[in-house]
Amino acid sequence: MILELLFIFFARIIDVSLGTIRMILVIRGDKLPAALIGFFEIMVYTVALGLVVGSLDDPVKLIVFCTGFALGILVGSVIEEKLALGYRGIQVIVDRDHCDLVDDLREAGYPVTCWEATGKAGPKTVLHMVVKRNMIQTVSEYIYDRDPGAFVVLMEPKQFRGGYIKKK
Repeated sequence: MILELLFIFFARIIDVSLGTIRMILVIRGDKLPAALIGFFEIMVYTVALGLVVGSLDDPVKLIVFCTGFALGILVGSVIEEKLALGYRGIQVIVDRDHCDLVDDLREAGYPVTCWEATGKAGPKTVLHMVVKRNMIQTVSEYIYDRDPGAFVVLMEPKQFRGGYIKKK
């Protein structure tokens, strides 16, 4: 009985975690890896569900099944953060007198496109970059170290082509 409950619990964690990764791949357009992961996800889910559906009069199994699902969401989110698949668009707005940040970023190897803008508090420089997701923390720290007042917006680009992407 205990082994069966543990199997249900861990099977749900595994299938929901796989589902989280599969959804990220689908959103990114990686159809084949998403389909492969989906195959294993549904296999694990079906086996776990089969152990619960035949025992709906046992509330412990149902609670374990649902708890595994909830924990699977958390585990899947952590795995997805660690994998950091894909890219992020970064838009940075700084006061024009901090536009030396553009040169600093370029010297560090980051791709930057910039233009002038006007904000409520005066002239601004807008920087736009696309970097790998696993570099977001490093880039953000680099920006804030040089201009703690920078306004930074992270975006999720679905598709892009051309340009320069830092490989690191």
